[in-house]
Amino acid sequence: MKKIIENLKKRKKEITIIAIILFIIILFFSGYSMGKGFSSTSINGETGVAEPIIVVENNPPVNLKTTNDYCYYEFSVKNYDQEGNLTQVDLSYNIEILSKLDKSIVVKIYKENEEIKLENNKTENMLLTNEQKQEDKYKMEITYDKTASTSLEDIIQDIQIKVHSEQVKL
Repeated sequence: MKKIIENLKKRKKEITIIAIILFIIILFFSGYSMGKGFSSTSINGETGVAEPIIVVENNPPVNLKTTNDYCYYEFSVKNYDQEGNLTQVDLSYNIEILSKLDKSIVVKIYKENEEIKLENNKTENMLLTNEQKQEDKYKMEITYDKTASTSLEDIIQDIQIKVHSEQVKL
């Protein structure tokens, strides 16, 4: 019995080795292979940087005199330049009054005769698109309320505005 078991064990080993060798030979001749492949691709391209265009056209400065208690200052914001070149990107912008105003001076900004709300001396964001020429016209009304002034002297103050723009994120 021992001889038979030993004989079977030897046969098992031989059969296993023969089966593995046959399996390897079959895989070798079948065209199936396993391995890694490396490839390299070179891409060349030329790109340009989009040119944002925003133009602020100002009128000459105005003076508020003691003879009248209000004045108007007009300006416009455009998305094209003097040559007619249109901005290549959409732009978001707001208008900010930089000067710290005396409490007797009230400033209001109008766009197309509609008052624009000012929060902390800033307007909300407005949009200039790159699809067609656009010109937004603004009128700034500056009013001097003599009754609100606590000073006996005239107030001499410059009011500066800034148009802040940035590219709209897509």
